[in-house]
Amino acid sequence: MPFDGITAHAMAKELNRLLLGGRIGKIQQPSRETILLQVRAGGENHRLLICCGGSDARIQITADDAPDNPASPPMFCMFLRKHLSGGLIRSVVCPGFERILQMEIEVEDELGDRSLKKLVVEIMGRQSNIILLNRNDIILDAARHVGNEISRVREVLPAHPYELPPAQNKLDPSGVETPAQAIAAISGSGKKLSAALLDQLRGFSPVLCREVCHMAGLDSDSAADSLPPEAMRHLQIALSSLRDQLNADAFSPCTLSAPDSGKIIDYHAWTLASAGTVTAYPLLGQALDAFHGNRDRLARLSGRRAELAKTVSSNLDKVQRRLAQQHATLDENADNAKWQKYGELVTANIYALKEGMEKATVQDYYSATGETIDIPLDVNLNPQKNAQRFFRRYQKAKAACRYAESQLDGLMAEAAYLESLLYALDNAVENQDFQEIREEMISQAYLKPPVRKLGKGGRPKPVGKAGNPLPAEPLRVLSTDGLEIFIGRNNRQNDRLTLKMARAEDMWFHIKNFSGSHVVVRTGGKPVPDATMEEAASYAAWYSKARQAPKAEVDCTAVRNVKKPAGGKPGMVIYVNYKTIVAVPKEIGLGKL
Repeated sequence: MPFDGITAHAMAKELNRLLLGGRIGKIQQPSRETILLQVRAGGENHRLLICCGGSDARIQITADDAPDNPASPPMFCMFLRKHLSGGLIRSVVCPGFERILQMEIEVEDELGDRSLKKLVVEIMGRQSNIILLNRNDIILDAARHVGNEISRVREVLPAHPYELPPAQNKLDPSGVETPAQAIAAISGSGKKLSAALLDQLRGFSPVLCREVCHMAGLDSDSAADSLPPEAMRHLQIALSSLRDQLNADAFSPCTLSAPDSGKIIDYHAWTLASAGTVTAYPLLGQALDAFHGNRDRLARLSGRRAELAKTVSSNLDKVQRRLAQQHATLDENADNAKWQKYGELVTANIYALKEGMEKATVQDYYSATGETIDIPLDVNLNPQKNAQRFFRRYQKAKAACRYAESQLDGLMAEAAYLESLLYALDNAVENQDFQEIREEMISQAYLKPPVRKLGKGGRPKPVGKAGNPLPAEPLRVLSTDGLEIFIGRNNRQNDRLTLKMARAEDMWFHIKNFSGSHVVVRTGGKPVPDATMEEAASYAAWYSKARQAPKAEVDCTAVRNVKKPAGGKPGMVIYVNYKTIVAVPKEIGLGKL
């Protein structure tokens, strides 16, 4: 990810063009490393994203959806709101082609006087930072405090003077004599050509150095000091071309994709024809959105998935432990009838027994052959009390078995339900999917409802009715016969699909003995072709816990035969008059609508 000095310079130019004179509105901090500024400029609203998160560090105008904000704004966010809210952006500069952008903001202080503040964004990998300065370049605060124990070269702490990172002794890429000076410097370097260029040119990244070699028709891994004069001349021409583009602000933002997979692997302010499949963008911010947007979205979804899955897995572990306990109780007391038999045999032979006996050898009246049996006795109890002890033990074991059996069905149903939640989390791909699952878990008391903020007098503030997202719709695909097939992705979608959207004559499919999606074929009251039946069964097998199996059994029936049991959890149904199809799991393809 070469957010190098050239890209930083191009971004400063872009931000100046789009945000100059803009007024800062909302300031948000979705995470410790990310700041979002809403800027009104040129009659439009822009979202300026600033990130100091290692490999994701950058500054850009973004059109991607804003991530969720924490319930309480972090201290740094509150500090920025105090100092920058309502401020006017006067300039954005990138000093010396370094990976640093400085934004000058004119704000009004507590006394109503106008003053300048500087927001400095340092994009330097793990040392990236967001720093607020006053007009005298004194640090007011920073996203990351860097003390003497972390860096003895440069401290970043409030009330300390701000110092730029140590300057690199490299050539200015915009200089008139730079191409000739760079060629002279690399001739005796003894390094590979691309590495030698990287050592000499300020603001260049390895990928840009390789592009220079490509423009000159040279191998970037060739030795710099063994190139013939003609090759050096081509290299100087390539450097001069880039210098002229730089001085003319002729940038061509792009992303680079891997030729085999199509996955976006890089971006730059200039088109890099040597690095992969190029996609051009009008704005550098759009190229960064294309590169980071999907990664950020997947990271946010992964965090939500992990958070909810942790709660579900924790509850599932508890249920499975309780199930194991009940099975252990049944195993332990499986032979409880023997205690009743011992009590009855002792009672029947009580005339022949005496206190202090260790065992009673009596005839077993329950045996068909009538053989004798040894019954262990407590030497401290008389025969009558020994019999009572056996009866009490029988009653206790019987009650334990009865309780364990009464718990098994409910625990197994809860375990199946929790597994269905894990399946739904595995298949969630949008924010709405996770929101539906979260609401379902709240309704089933696996999560606590959100705490309502208190207003004046300690009364809860009213919850707004607007802004609630519409529920996500089930997947929809056309079969090879042209019939609509609907696939639920979580329990709530399954309920809506089966109990509200589907018609009585439609066909319903579900994996047998596993958690999975409800699949419905819209029949229109007509017979369903065998090919469509097989497709729907294959989808039901794929969208289930049996996805990895080579083949799976899928039950199918008319929707009229599917009912919701009283008190049933979301997604749980019972069905009758079904048949079972053996299907090969199959993912929906290009027919998805």
